Amino acid sequence: MTKRFATLTICLLAALAVGACQTIAEKRKIDYKSTRTLPSLDIPPDLSAPEGSKDAQDNTPSSATYSGFVNDKSPQAKSVSGVLPDFDNLQLQRDGQTRWLVVKATPEQVWPRVREFILNRGLIIDKENPLTGVIETDWAENRANVGTGTQRLLAKSLGTLYSTGLRDKYRIRLEKGASPGTTEIYLSHRGMQETIVERNPGTEIGSTMWQARPSDPDLEAEMLRLLMVSLGAKEDKANSMVASLANTPAPQRAKLSGQEGDTTLTLQDDFERAWRRVGLSLDRTSFTVQDRDRSKGIYYVRYIDPDKAGKKKGFFSRLFSKKEKDPTNEYQIYIKGDDSASQVQVLNKDGTPEKTKTSERILTLLYEQLK
Repeated sequence: MTKRFATLTICLLAALAVGACQTIAEKRKIDYKSTRTLPSLDIPPDLSAPEGSKDAQDNTPSSATYSGFVNDKSPQAKSVSGVLPDFDNLQLQRDGQTRWLVVKATPEQVWPRVREFILNRGLIIDKENPLTGVIETDWAENRANVGTGTQRLLAKSLGTLYSTGLRDKYRIRLEKGASPGTTEIYLSHRGMQETIVERNPGTEIGSTMWQARPSDPDLEAEMLRLLMVSLGAKEDKANSMVASLANTPAPQRAKLSGQEGDTTLTLQDDFERAWRRVGLSLDRTSFTVQDRDRSKGIYYVRYIDPDKAGKKKGFFSRLFSKKEKDPTNEYQIYIKGDDSASQVQVLNKDGTPEKTKTSERILTLLYEQLK
């Protein structure tokens, strides 16, 4: 007992020593450095990936960590060993709720630096696909939100004692910019929250489930700010650019109309603006973007309809009914626009209009993000 008390006392003193070295200006809004390997989340079917849905083009090893990346001897790992120059003329742009970075470099030049940034933040790369320019992190806990005062100091030294009950996931997408030789970087956040679904009688504990929470624009803005600094922007310049774009009013620019099976999503945006906004909305919701063709205005996506997910026929139903093909869950999000407005339509994998409840559900999900 005495030995355990002494150990705890030493940990407390160490935590206080670490905390004393920090000033108010140095406090972080984001801290995934101490995130440990977390258990898999019990996520509702409509928010998880379909079985066997790993992108066909995604053949890059997943679950990458920074230590593994540093020890990697491949050319890709060597390319970010500090020899790459910083990028000049970084610009942070905003259109309504959509923020993105514009870098004066090609996607091939920016990709390894963005990848290095994610790993340096203590995040684990769950999926990455250089062909589509997408990097997605694993779920992580922001330790900067753990308690206050003594709790936060303890959390830094004894990270397993406190938990926020919140998890974050980020997706970063690189696209060729509108100007030649530039790259546009889009960053989106998805969140989960652990909630009690069945409480034990007379207690404050019970069985829990991870459920979706809204994306956090403040977290997205902070991660973009950190990314700017990582790519070469001065700290004060990055701060001023983020502050100048804060609290910009977003007018109503989306309208959902039509009847079941013939729903239309109309945006008061030209094609370029609509393309950006729809792409970021897909990143924030439960879609897997497999590919995109900007020239045709099409995002190729996977989507699990919650009404169909997890529904399996019984033994006798399978025995006496005709064998039906499993749904592919593959759709095309088609954007067609001119200089004043654009329309968003859901097509099936063959490119013909999808006139089902699934189409209406997809457009409704996008509308909630775009309105």
